[in-house]
Amino acid sequence: MVAVRFLVSSQLCIVAFYVAYECQEYRSLTVSRVGIISLIARPKAIVHEEFNCTNTVEVIAGGEEAQEGEFPHHALLGWESIDYISTDYTFLCGAVLISEWYVVTAGHCIVDGERGTPVVVRLGEYDLHNDFDHHVDFDVLQAVRHPNYKFSSVYNDIALVKVKQRIRFSPYIRPACLWTSDAFNFTSVIATGFGQLGFLTEQATRLNKVKLELYDASECDRAFERNRKFKHGIIDSQICAGSEEEKDTCKGDSGGPLQVMMEDKGCTYYVVGLTSRGQDACGLMKSVALYTRISSFVKWIEYVVWDGDLDSW
Repeated sequence: MVAVRFLVSSQLCIVAFYVAYECQEYRSLTVSRVGIISLIARPKAIVHEEFNCTNTVEVIAGGEEAQEGEFPHHALLGWESIDYISTDYTFLCGAVLISEWYVVTAGHCIVDGERGTPVVVRLGEYDLHNDFDHHVDFDVLQAVRHPNYKFSSVYNDIALVKVKQRIRFSPYIRPACLWTSDAFNFTSVIATGFGQLGFLTEQATRLNKVKLELYDASECDRAFERNRKFKHGIIDSQICAGSEEEKDTCKGDSGGPLQVMMEDKGCTYYVVGLTSRGQDACGLMKSVALYTRISSFVKWIEYVVWDGDLDSW
């Protein structure tokens, strides 16, 4: 039985930013330091840094296939197969690896119902039809929804999932950094997922990526104004993003990352948002979607992942 925990506001305290420290640790995983000795008298070793990355993004509906290992932080949440006979899982949501024990995902992916909570976190997946790639499955220990998340609305749509065994990092399984500032010094982002490739199409079998533009909240306000779940409109803890072309996130991408790669930070991705809510017909011209803003929940994430002791409650 997978435990589902709830955190109340009184249990949150002001904590130091563990995220910055952890990010430096994750960045070091992408760097090889090579010592070069000059052929002169009394030579001094020169240390040269080489980044071990697959950075091919120049630009999941209307996107393109990623390369294997390009997004090593992308995770999948799996449920028991619906036929209860198959030994495989049904993957309904994405997630993001952020530590040796936790992934972060959308709150609406962790709901009570017929399916219950996910039972497995899959990391290192690239091709769902290939059993010989680098993916590893981790059993879920517990899921923690944000205390202010309500399934009847679209706000505070974030949750954390803890696995039973410590995750070993590799070139195909590596955490992402979390963007901690509410301000963005970029105008475009990358979304990844195994969701549908377009409106009324099948789910992708390989990880896809798509470049999206950041929009003003008013664009999403207009797109979702008739939706009852948007009682307060678009708020600061949400991001509006989309494309003038037929590019979008779609069904099955929920909980996956909205990310950027900063050129001066090597090849570590920074996650700025999580796929939260899209339009009913995704991937059409000028599609927009909503994403949970990570920076609005950094203190809560830090408390649960690096400072809290959930088992003592």
